[in-house]
Amino acid sequence: MRTSPSTSTTWLLIGVLTAGSSSAFIQQQHHRRQLPVDFNWTSIIPSQDLQYHACYDSYKCARLQVPLDWAKAAAAPSSFPASGGSNASSSNSWAAIAIITLPATVPNTDPSFGGTVLINPGGPGGSGTGMALDSGVYLRGILDSEDRHYEILGFDPRGMALSTPSAECYSDSEGVNRLADAVQQGGMPPVTAGNVSLNLHFAAAKGGSSVCAEHEAAAGSDSIFSHMSTASVARDMLEIVERADALRSSGSGRNQTKPARLQYLGVSYGTFLGNTFASMFPDRVERMVLDGVVDAGDFLSGRLSKNLNDAELVVDRFYQTCFQAGTSACPLRQEADTSAVDIRSRVDAYIHSLEIEPLSAVFNGRARLVTSLVVRQAIRVTLYTPICSYANLAAALASSIFAGNHTLLLSGGNFCQPPPLSHTEVGSYAWAGEAAMGVFCGDSAAEAGDRDNVSFTADIVSFLTEQSPTTGEPWLRFPASCSGWSFKPPYTFRGPFGSAVGNSSSSSSSPMLILSNRHDHATPLANAYALSQVHGGSAVVVQESFGHSALLTATSNCTAGIVREYFKSGTLPANGTVCEQNSDCEPAIPFKACPGFSEFGL
Repeated sequence: MRTSPSTSTTWLLIGVLTAGSSSAFIQQQHHRRQLPVDFNWTSIIPSQDLQYHACYDSYKCARLQVPLDWAKAAAAPSSFPASGGSNASSSNSWAAIAIITLPATVPNTDPSFGGTVLINPGGPGGSGTGMALDSGVYLRGILDSEDRHYEILGFDPRGMALSTPSAECYSDSEGVNRLADAVQQGGMPPVTAGNVSLNLHFAAAKGGSSVCAEHEAAAGSDSIFSHMSTASVARDMLEIVERADALRSSGSGRNQTKPARLQYLGVSYGTFLGNTFASMFPDRVERMVLDGVVDAGDFLSGRLSKNLNDAELVVDRFYQTCFQAGTSACPLRQEADTSAVDIRSRVDAYIHSLEIEPLSAVFNGRARLVTSLVVRQAIRVTLYTPICSYANLAAALASSIFAGNHTLLLSGGNFCQPPPLSHTEVGSYAWAGEAAMGVFCGDSAAEAGDRDNVSFTADIVSFLTEQSPTTGEPWLRFPASCSGWSFKPPYTFRGPFGSAVGNSSSSSSSPMLILSNRHDHATPLANAYALSQVHGGSAVVVQESFGHSALLTATSNCTAGIVREYFKSGTLPANGTVCEQNSDCEPAIPFKACPGFSEFGL
């Protein structure tokens, strides 16, 4: 799972959805938090059929109107006609899903056209439209073969980014109140510092939930926060698949003889979304690739206790890379160091000193605190994108520890600088943190137990900081943020998770393909095998690399070839197949670019 931060993200997700970082379980670091504004989205009237408009040079955009409450729509289907220009787009009973599609390199009437592949970058909170713009060409290049060509469709899940209504808790258009809350809560002592600090964080979490409840009070049951369950997003996906199929049928003159089926590639939280879809609609899956697996039961428990199992192994890899680079290349290494353990011990001691005595610094004209959370979050975010981040993290830590210059650390921990896009981007998706809460807190509301009791938070603090001393502090801020959350979605799915061999009676469908890095600090390999056990006939491919998700942290001709063949023919490799990453694409200090690869795929 990845965390999705923004400069004005709410305090509740600081450390998971952190200021300045670019994505997490809450995705990722991969997709930007910027919203494109050189296309007028308000010019598109939401419609119940898929009506595309040319946008962003070679892309096409749409706004698909779906019921806000799928439970009501199922009970009264006549209230949601199959097509037509209803004026209900202005009603609180509807949501408009933003869609950006990268067309295939051939017309959809060409015999080699392979159909539409939906993508999701994770989060929750990740923008699928941003993923399509940033990495659609890259992903299409992985999937396409000489005789099979796909279009890539990214959508913003309800409440997020360009979809409406927006899942935001602050009314002020400048986001000053959101930023003020973030700064206030970010300056509190570590949640691990004792009962007083724990109670402060617990009270602040309840205050954040109250802000959301007060903001949405007028909407009542029509609040977007009451309808952000993963099950609702899965049902939206089915609607997208059916509308896309209907559009192709009308354009080709063919009759729809079979139900439309999903082709999907999901990362991090996107694996939970895919797992939910496959479990709810097993007969509607054609191809499904899940990369960097979130454990469904653990997610619904509200504790996120099965994410950091391997985190410290991945942290050690950073220090080993620094030690192997030598003192001339890695400024964090000192001449007296005899192993990577010496480097790690130095950083750990620095972090512990900040728990007792934080430092102050001036950054961008503001007084800022350098805390244990700031350092731990910088390390945690780096682990998502080791190739482009290792060298800059080493420089940031060395500058802070040895020179007292904290500028790089206070930049937010996002050490990968994205390449400029061909289109203009202005403004930010400021409510990513609130949107993430809407999904996670709502999904887990039924099974998490009494989150309004401080003991729930205390248990999380104890477990996660012991599980991962380095990344536990920032990670625990997310599950601990749901105290006082009052929204309980009526349309939910809590299992059983799983599907039969083949997923469908259709001869063209295939069991899911599951990918994982050998060492993933946010979604460990064990989760991939657990998922495979409940989806009959599925196969796990293990990529020998570090980072979060296989396709987006390194290149592997082996992994890409398996994914390409799977989409083409449905062929799966043996369960447990191991793929090496390409030798010219490994984390290094100093930074070494990978040929033909950008870590901003998401």
